Amino acid sequence: MRLSKFALQIAAMGLASAAMLSDPARAEYPEKPITMIVPWAAGGSTDQTARVLAKAAEAHLGQTIVIINRPGASTTIGMAELAKANPDGYTIGTLSSTAYLVALQGRQLPFHPINDFSYISYYGDNVIGVAVLDKSPYKTLGDIVAEGKTNPGKLKYGTAGVGTTQHLTTEALQRFSGAKFVHVPQQGSAASAPALLGGHVDFIMETSVWAPFVEDKQVRLLAVTTPKRAKSYPDVPTLSELGYKSLRSVQAIIAPAGLPEPIRAKLEGAFRKALADKAFHETMQRLAMEVVDLPGAEVKKLVEGEYELAKQLVSDIKTK
Repeated sequence: MRLSKFALQIAAMGLASAAMLSDPARAEYPEKPITMIVPWAAGGSTDQTARVLAKAAEAHLGQTIVIINRPGASTTIGMAELAKANPDGYTIGTLSSTAYLVALQGRQLPFHPINDFSYISYYGDNVIGVAVLDKSPYKTLGDIVAEGKTNPGKLKYGTAGVGTTQHLTTEALQRFSGAKFVHVPQQGSAASAPALLGGHVDFIMETSVWAPFVEDKQVRLLAVTTPKRAKSYPDVPTLSELGYKSLRSVQAIIAPAGLPEPIRAKLEGAFRKALADKAFHETMQRLAMEVVDLPGAEVKKLVEGEYELAKQLVSDIKTK
């Protein structure tokens, strides 16, 4: 009887060991290449930065990260594919603000914009800024606000489109200042700079498409939306220091919901270490983007806060 009990105990231990070894969260991860879904077309700022960051992260993971571009429908095609992927750590993706702001535009999405994802790490902010032509009579954001209050509807502004971070941030500026501007949505950020240069709008609230024109003195940057002053533009004030609310243009690494914590933690460690990569910093600087290091738990809290603020702004816009 004693021998039988002993044999059973040994067998049970063996089964437990086998179960541990077969558990993907406990196995040595990663054992094969990882796919990263970028829900934007190749060549854009998210695509460029994600590729360089992924290359740097490979050194800390010991596996290749293959970039797959899935553009379309304001990122929802790629985000839907990511949300339904197996949460085993072999399919990850990038998150930008558009992915959750699109949910506030009345679209029926095949995924929850917050809860259907695991959050790995943050890597940066797009520097959204208020820009005018260098010859513009408006020298500060205060000048624009004053004009918008004195002559409501006189000034026209351009953004990448309705419901974008840029649009909602300008709506917030109007709400909290009492100014009134006319929105002239463009077909994406790339079209906003020509609209400004051609005099079709008085100012733009845009990602760094204005950067080369600021450098050659055709355009003046009046304010930025980053939490702190942008390193590339230390003399330009933030909207928050001027007393206005603004939305962040998020850039983060995520995965499908349900990712086992040991795998999520390993990915977080690799991507946060990759932030120190020289080529990554050079790419971010060239695109006038800010490097930001945040762990996954803080990324989720940040996104939830941004989503709630955007929801409030959308509600305000609809009731105007």
